Amino acid sequence: MKLIGGIVAAILSIYNINIGIMLVIFSLPFVSKINSLMFAIFIVCVFLFKLFCTERYSLRKSFLDVPIIVYVIIILITTVTSYNPQGSFRDLAIHLSAIGLVFVIVNIIKNKNQLNIILTTFIFTATIVALYGLYQYKVGVKIDDAWVDVANNPSLRTRIFSVFGNPNILAEYLIMAIPVSLSFFWVSKKIYKKAIFSLTTIILTLALILTFSRGGWLGFAFSMFIFVLLIEKRLLLSLIPFGIISFFAMPSSILHRIMTIGNLKDSSNAYRIKVWDITLDIIKDNWISGVGFGYIPFRETFVKYIRTMNVYHAHNTYLETMAELGIGGLIVLLILIFINYKYSILNLMKTEDRYIKVISAGVLAGLSAILFHGLVENILYLPRIIITFWTLIAFNLVILNISSSKSKCNKLD
Repeated sequence: MKLIGGIVAAILSIYNINIGIMLVIFSLPFVSKINSLMFAIFIVCVFLFKLFCTERYSLRKSFLDVPIIVYVIIILITTVTSYNPQGSFRDLAIHLSAIGLVFVIVNIIKNKNQLNIILTTFIFTATIVALYGLYQYKVGVKIDDAWVDVANNPSLRTRIFSVFGNPNILAEYLIMAIPVSLSFFWVSKKIYKKAIFSLTTIILTLALILTFSRGGWLGFAFSMFIFVLLIEKRLLLSLIPFGIISFFAMPSSILHRIMTIGNLKDSSNAYRIKVWDITLDIIKDNWISGVGFGYIPFRETFVKYIRTMNVYHAHNTYLETMAELGIGGLIVLLILIFINYKYSILNLMKTEDRYIKVISAGVLAGLSAILFHGLVENILYLPRIIITFWTLIAFNLVILNISSSKSKCNKLD
């Protein structure tokens, strides 16, 4: 069945690469990491073949071309100079595939209808993932003891993880999808569409709550602040009473979990602080070129500093990036993020297209959520999250291209 499904997906992608992009987004949470990676590479190859052999497509420039190219050069160099080049190649392959998918999406999605279909696919895929998580909560799925500090969370018994195997990873995926779903609810004019996207937003948010991921909750709260700030500043004041009412209406398990966010005695918090402290020592010794791209060189280096901790990553995207790539890699990543926000916000402020404005705010809010979560997790670690992160970047660039094309048409008129 897997073989037949793969063949059908390949044929449909060759016939219409837009279908291929939809299938990548839909299959990403459900198929194995290697299969999702191979399918993304296949889509990039199909596009390149059509680009050079059929001349059906023309390349489109974006504001992020130079930062992305520089970032790719840096990860290539740090793979070659890595303490473990073979280990670095794993992350290099994932990131190049994800960035290649950005290249495809930006050049394929050319109008609001195509963008609408792709984003809707993303929302409904995330909703299916969330529904499975809700099912886990209902049946009381067994969780890893390391996920809960029982002393500080006595009433917490279940944390959902759906198809991701870890609650924090599920939270990373959900916080990227919730603002996009909310933006569709916000911009929809027809009642039945508002009802549908209201339901998807509620399901996604409920699943996020039941992950009991404190970093995910903070990322979500930050994304809602960004969304309201970009769409309707007057609603900012309403967030205060809403937050107060929600606080008193929360179940004790959620309330206790929130109260442990700043608790340094919580085992998870203490663990992260220890990891950050050692990561800073690694950065001091390798601040120019880093230890090498990817989690494997980092993990092998970390063991040299302390042998009593089994650590895969720094639990902070920005510390992890500097440890892996050096100061230059972190600066380029931050510049890439800054330019993405700069041009997106400028476009959002000047556009008169309500759809573009609201959907752009949703995508930016999703990016804001995952980048904020990056303060307590390494979001550029697992293939599914890496590809989803870069896909959001691609959606943002598509919105800028559509808005730019519309402006040119208006000038011609």
